[in-house]
Amino acid sequence: DRLSWPPVAIGAGQLRLAVDGPVGPWLAAHQGAPITVQVAVQPGDQPTQGVASARATLRYAEALPPRLDDVELPTIVAPGAHLRVLGDGLLSGNEGRSSLWLEGSFDADDPDAAGEGRPITALLPLVQRFDRNSGEVYLRPGALGLAPGLFQGDGILLTQDAAGVERRSQRLPLVIRQGPPRITGLTPDPASRGQIIRLRGAGFLPNDGNAETATVVRAVGVFTPTGKAPEDVRFTFVAERWIDHTDVRLAVRTVLGPEGLPVGFGARPGRFEGEVHVELFAGQQRATSAPVPVTFDIGPAAQFVYLRYLPGFSDGVARFGLSGAEARLRAKILAVCARDYAGLRVHFGELPPADWAEFVTVELGGPDPNGRDLFGLDNSPGKDSGNVFLNELLGGLNAETLAGGSLAYGGVFIESFFTLSPDHPKAVYIADPRFDEVFGHFAPELGGQPYVAGGPLSTARAAALERAVDALANLVGSTVTHEVGHALGLADVAGEWHNPSDTDGGLMDGGLDRPFAERAALDGHPPARFLGANRAYLERLFGL
Repeated sequence: DRLSWPPVAIGAGQLRLAVDGPVGPWLAAHQGAPITVQVAVQPGDQPTQGVASARATLRYAEALPPRLDDVELPTIVAPGAHLRVLGDGLLSGNEGRSSLWLEGSFDADDPDAAGEGRPITALLPLVQRFDRNSGEVYLRPGALGLAPGLFQGDGILLTQDAAGVERRSQRLPLVIRQGPPRITGLTPDPASRGQIIRLRGAGFLPNDGNAETATVVRAVGVFTPTGKAPEDVRFTFVAERWIDHTDVRLAVRTVLGPEGLPVGFGARPGRFEGEVHVELFAGQQRATSAPVPVTFDIGPAAQFVYLRYLPGFSDGVARFGLSGAEARLRAKILAVCARDYAGLRVHFGELPPADWAEFVTVELGGPDPNGRDLFGLDNSPGKDSGNVFLNELLGGLNAETLAGGSLAYGGVFIESFFTLSPDHPKAVYIADPRFDEVFGHFAPELGGQPYVAGGPLSTARAAALERAVDALANLVGSTVTHEVGHALGLADVAGEWHNPSDTDGGLMDGGLDRPFAERAALDGHPPARFLGANRAYLERLFGL
């Protein structure tokens, strides 16, 4: 007796089986009997490639009456907590939904503030079902309010199946002691401007305009800037990200003062000593935690740079015949960026950083959308002397730059490097025959044969591949570091974007002063570096 049951894949190693059509009657007929479940893998109209099987005993029911056995409660519950419910018959997803109904009264610790013997009827939605017998409900702030106090009453597990039929469990007596929000820790310490601070504790609410909830953190104390006199300060933070009721993220953000320079928490390195407390808001309600003594250091400025690879970049790599080595190429580009900013608090990554709220994004694409075959362009408006702005995008279309009459599409454009070939119809002044020599082994338009990952390689072709990948990584990577230099405020010459003249290996030299061999660090040629005043400028801002 067989039943064919088409599943839906929901993740690696997981299938979802819908109980509909003939499935229910078949399961009912085999209620409690061991059955063999087989999973066959058949791609398209191809032959079956594999079969896995297991023995199982399935329980089938047309309806599941809910039963509430327990609600696991800590000694003190904070607003917004998730409470684990235990019982049977929990529904979720396509089956229906489950909730915990609270019915009783609430006595506030401060009757003048929140009343005494206040009647409570509240529905707490199931936010996660672990299995048929357990799940978590959300103690939403509107259920008991935000004030500390004691709930006494009953809990009832309510379910509504897919057909809309509602069922109720028996009553379970419940006593819930609600306390105020609290803070248990701040990390990392130290943190720098633009960085994310993790605040741990309990009772945190999301910043949700529809639900009218928010979490605000206030700090009061003394801040001592490095090498300067202490000063009294007050800072306010609105939670940047809400992870859950025990974990929110704050950002060390500054604002521009009257002189156009950053002011506020994080603007200067130093030490804060004082107290921190959290305030919760839910509609007209408000709750405050006890203040926590804190000593917290603000570190010197740092800059994170996120390399965002666009699909056009991969298309450009294919033009070079190096698609099979793209992963290796990207790793080497990252290494070039780290090399050029070695000894500085400037960090690069291929993923948006989880621990930075403000960072530079560089988009790496294929052709130059400006139509100028530029290798790269910082399209942010103006010159950011002193790196006042940490959060910049070198990519896309910048409307402010466009309105100012400048080229507006930014980023790094890998296909433009083909203009370094003397035979290119738009060959640049610094075009070099060695470009064709290096990339001609693989680039189809230069007569090469593309590299295929995993294919056989002669010793000579393997060496040519290594040379081509190294050269392209240096071309791209040093263009990234040059454009990031602009974003950080270079060149360090008043009114100039580049060094006024060739400095022999200076990374901030103008385009025509940076020959192919230098850009590609070809055959032992030393790569360009930040020299003289430019290196000194970076040391002042980001020196270790």
